[in-house]
Amino acid sequence: MPAISCRAQQAMYPSVREMFELASHVPDAISFAIGEPGFDTPRPMIDAAYEAAIHGDTHYTPNRGTEALRRAWCEYRLRLDGIAYEPNDHIIITAGGMEAMYLAMIATLDENDDILIPDPGYANYFGQVQMVHAHVVPVPLRENNGFRMRAADVEAAITPQTKALLLNSPSNPTGAIINPQELAAIAEVVKRHDLWVISDEVYRAFVYDDHTQFLSIASMPGMQEHTIIVDSFSKTFAMTGWRIGCAFGPKAVIDQMMIMQENVVSCVPDALQMGAAAALEGSVDILSTMKDAYRANRDMVVDAVRHMPLVTCNTPDGAFYILINVKNTGLDDHDFAVRLLNEAKVVVTPASGFGLRGQGYVRLSYVGSAEDTAEGLRRMRAWLESLV
Repeated sequence: MPAISCRAQQAMYPSVREMFELASHVPDAISFAIGEPGFDTPRPMIDAAYEAAIHGDTHYTPNRGTEALRRAWCEYRLRLDGIAYEPNDHIIITAGGMEAMYLAMIATLDENDDILIPDPGYANYFGQVQMVHAHVVPVPLRENNGFRMRAADVEAAITPQTKALLLNSPSNPTGAIINPQELAAIAEVVKRHDLWVISDEVYRAFVYDDHTQFLSIASMPGMQEHTIIVDSFSKTFAMTGWRIGCAFGPKAVIDQMMIMQENVVSCVPDALQMGAAAALEGSVDILSTMKDAYRANRDMVVDAVRHMPLVTCNTPDGAFYILINVKNTGLDDHDFAVRLLNEAKVVVTPASGFGLRGQGYVRLSYVGSAEDTAEGLRRMRAWLESLV
């Protein structure tokens, strides 16, 4: 068998997958590892996809996606952000947010270009940058600033080869949301250095506190032409397995992504796009239900950690993740996660898989039931008390 390339090997096994595999051998483990909504897709979307398939929507679709979904998604974003996108020019439907991210990188980065990536940040960003033969330049996210990206750190990280900045707000793995004032300052840095922004906004719907505001950087003056927004149905509408994502951006970039789409997946299935359009056009209450459950779980986790020895955490602004500082346990984050799994049957993700600044932290995803969340936290506290 031919050897697998080093690049492929490095991108194959992020820490979340490792813990998923290890947990499969531990009966009755409670998992805080996978960032997947703990809800099934609502029936209206399933019915719409079923009806579309029954009526013959089972053929190839345009590389850009169906007009119905493109138009519905543009109208949805206009209501949310006040940003006008033309459905025939400024949007492409992709096989999940990950394909949108990959195509955006291919469209904006040449070989040996630099892209600024949040550190800690979503593990797949690093793998995708390797796959397009570009280079990651980390932008540090600091715990004492709630892991929120700062304009000064963005500017300090820029190199002569920097072509783009990747934003993720609300963030995986930190749950942080960049506040509007800092986002405006980041926008000025981007314009001053004439960079692209790839803005991963797949968690934008999950904001839990009245005093916290999410803004898309594309809504800042002069930024729409600098920004490619990546969005997805996976988290917002509990549709992870449907693989429906999109990118919004300037026509020239979206046109290039459309050409590449033909060579990657050709198109996204017609019936599934019809189910997604139903989510945008109908009165589906799954989002409010999920937000209420996740807000309660978040508060439960934060309160529980405050009563645990040896560990600390910030209160995340959004998404459904929290980073827990485990440095005082005397264990590195990987050993902490493996021992917690084997000795307490609780699955967390070592955050070193999210970048160098993730070392010493573990990520919890609080999307499970209230009962499982409470039991997992009880086991974790008892295990930490045994370490003391």
